[in-house]
Amino acid sequence: MNPFAWARAEVLHTAWKHGLYLPPDRRVLEREILATFAADVAVQRALFVGVQWYTKHYAALFTGKVFASIDPEARLTPFGGEPHAVGSVQDLATHFPGFIFDAIVMSGVIGFGLNDPSEVDKALAACASALRPGGWLVLGVNPLKPTHVDPSKSPASCAFAPCRFGARNLERIDVTLPFRERQHTFLFWQRKG
Repeated sequence: MNPFAWARAEVLHTAWKHGLYLPPDRRVLEREILATFAADVAVQRALFVGVQWYTKHYAALFTGKVFASIDPEARLTPFGGEPHAVGSVQDLATHFPGFIFDAIVMSGVIGFGLNDPSEVDKALAACASALRPGGWLVLGVNPLKPTHVDPSKSPASCAFAPCRFGARNLERIDVTLPFRERQHTFLFWQRKG
């Protein structure tokens, strides 16, 4: 990354941390993906995987619905939904026994901690078990990141089919980022069966 691009990325990242800037991938996630699920009467139970300070307001979009969350770090609990579980996505059945979700959103998890192909496979299998047939799995990945694992190469991905989603009517949305990751891709899959 050249010095000017690096400086710009640092300024924008600082602005984001202070609530003065919303990165393009978060705009798509909040204003398109989560807004679509929040407005969809068929989506009554949503699960958000991986929380941070900037996800705290997501639950408010789902008033009158269940907006659950899971993250392995207990210190991030205040930024989660209700109910919130401290644990890994691979163990959804343990943390949400009996829950069947209509939508699961996992953005910025694969390649950002979930970096092992076998662990990604376990996570996808857990999501498939926790979704109703026809339920949505939205994966947000950074394909240019060195730690990226392609979820479509996971054996558990066979439980899903890529489907067109939202107003754009696309199976994937590629978002250019001003940060070193350079690109964030949203994949829209539906649970088969």
